[in-house]
Amino acid sequence: MVLDTRDKATQDAIIDMISWSLNIPSARIFPYTSLIDDLLLDPIDKMLLIIELENRLNIYLSPEEADAIETVQDASFFFQQRAAA
Repeated sequence: MVLDTRDKATQDAIIDMISWSLNIPSARIFPYTSLIDDLLLDPIDKMLLIIELENRLNIYLSPEEADAIETVQDASFFFQQRAAA
């Protein structure tokens, strides 16, 4: 998957926000990083992180979109789609 500059900027911003929120170095967070398996979030922590991202980006996802997020790349995709809508 090739990202254009805007998609890459969104992905980088999400990585920075996740890094700040979870106090994890951004160098350890990649597009394929799983929120549950790699970052060890339980489902409630995952939803709280998504809510925090929504509030910081001022972009709100449907419950179905939020539930479908499994990786950093998924989050980037859904937030980018909502921003473009």
